[in-house]
Amino acid sequence: MEGLVNALEQLAQALEANADEFTHLDSEAGDGDLGLTAGKIADGIRNALVEPGESVRGLVLSVGKEVSKAAPSTFGTLYASGFLAAGLALDESDDALSQFHKALQAAFDKIALRGKSEEGQRTLLDALGPAARAAASASSLPDALHKAAVAAEEGALATKKMAPHHGRAGWIGDRAKGIQDAGATVIWRSLETFSSRPE
Repeated sequence: MEGLVNALEQLAQALEANADEFTHLDSEAGDGDLGLTAGKIADGIRNALVEPGESVRGLVLSVGKEVSKAAPSTFGTLYASGFLAAGLALDESDDALSQFHKALQAAFDKIALRGKSEEGQRTLLDALGPAARAAASASSLPDALHKAAVAAEEGALATKKMAPHHGRAGWIGDRAKGIQDAGATVIWRSLETFSSRPE
């Protein structure tokens, strides 16, 4: 449990540390406010850590609830819904590897449903989907964390070649090509944080 608490605090720090990158990318093909949203997501995560409790499932659900309150924007709501779905999917009798994979897959499924989108449409799903599949092929939790982060990075970079379908980026169409999707980059940086944690 302590490891999860520390990981979530590091996630909050990473969201803040990479805010300028998110803002820059979002300014190129979006509203330019994703860095601000990332900071609000970090606030929500820290709110959940004030009283983390003793349950992994409970803490993940609490993060989702607190993020939804702290960051009520479109992206913040999707990020929160991912945590909420992950928490509901967790079975604390499972090993950590199974929990991680189930959490990623549940987050992907919920965000796809709520955002009415799918992979290939230049969204955060283009990082999250590959990450979930990579985690499913891993043999241990450290292996899953590493593979998920690498797959998320590859997925985020691949969005440079995609035409957008949603949000302001969808309005500018092919002009968004060549610019990495900001939302996918948030997912990559989030998973990168977990991967870089010392075991």
